[in-house]
Amino acid sequence: MNIFLIHHRSPHHANNSGYGRLMDYTDAKVVYGNTKFPFRIAKILAGFHSQNLGNYNVGSVLKTIELYQLLKKHKGQKNIVHFLNGERDVRHLGFFKRSFPNTKFCATFHKPPEVLKQSIPNPAALQKLDGAIAVGENQLVFLKDWLQLKNVAFIPHGVDTQFFVPDTSVKENNSLLFVGQHLRDFDTFNKTVLKLASTIANLQIRVVIHPAYSSKIEPHSCIEILTDVNDEQLRTLYQQATLLYLPMLDSTACNSILEALACGLPIITTDVGGNAGYLKNTSNILVDSGNIEGFFNGTVALLQGPKRLELVGKSSREKVIEMDWVNLLKDINQFYQKMISQ
Repeated sequence: MNIFLIHHRSPHHANNSGYGRLMDYTDAKVVYGNTKFPFRIAKILAGFHSQNLGNYNVGSVLKTIELYQLLKKHKGQKNIVHFLNGERDVRHLGFFKRSFPNTKFCATFHKPPEVLKQSIPNPAALQKLDGAIAVGENQLVFLKDWLQLKNVAFIPHGVDTQFFVPDTSVKENNSLLFVGQHLRDFDTFNKTVLKLASTIANLQIRVVIHPAYSSKIEPHSCIEILTDVNDEQLRTLYQQATLLYLPMLDSTACNSILEALACGLPIITTDVGGNAGYLKNTSNILVDSGNIEGFFNGTVALLQGPKRLELVGKSSREKVIEMDWVNLLKDINQFYQKMISQ
């Protein structure tokens, strides 16, 4: 069985993060769009594609051409094509299936159901997939109905537990960490900072965020905004922090939560989307959406209980081992085998 991964990397992900890390753990050919096809013509072709069917740009055209060239070399063999981001690049599966009947096509979806419905109002192209992977438990029923597929599986998002590791020697007191911008609840964050700063002595809040979103954070003397952080610096920030403070609007799998878990960091976040599944059987705190008092009280209770912080951090690290990429690869390969045998 040949495996082809259609790769897309989000620029805000660290090199050691993101779903693209799957390609480092599996024996597969990664399709980047490397082809001699003229870029100018590919750009013209991309313009004919409606974005209502999902994101499809010039890079998508080049990946489609490279994939066709690769499948021609393996015609008659059993092949799996896995779109690592089902929200983009998926087109022309009817043509591919007619040309390569021994090839099965699947995709992993990362956006919550409401976001998928809004960003891809017409899922017709996606409904030609043979299977789909949900990274959040909240996607499972929706994807089966939306894609009209029976072969949909929840397989958690992976994390590199060898890179993201605890280091208690650099741990700080009363230090909160907020990471990212996608679906973050900035309103709840800003409203709780004032209350926390007036209650917790020497409170420090570090915010790691894309510079385009830094204005979402209301300035305060306890807040330090960091917009240019490399992988090693990000890991150190997780290791230094007392806890991850992450109000959210929605989620499926959140890389910031996975990385914090791997670094043995206590977490307080919103009980939305897939968060509960990723924090199941840990002592981390989930708060109802927009509950200012809940975030305030939960954070104060954690910061005032050093023994509790230690136990919660330990439960984080123990939980995340099951989501190491090496452990998840077995489930992904089983999913491939099920598709290819149908």
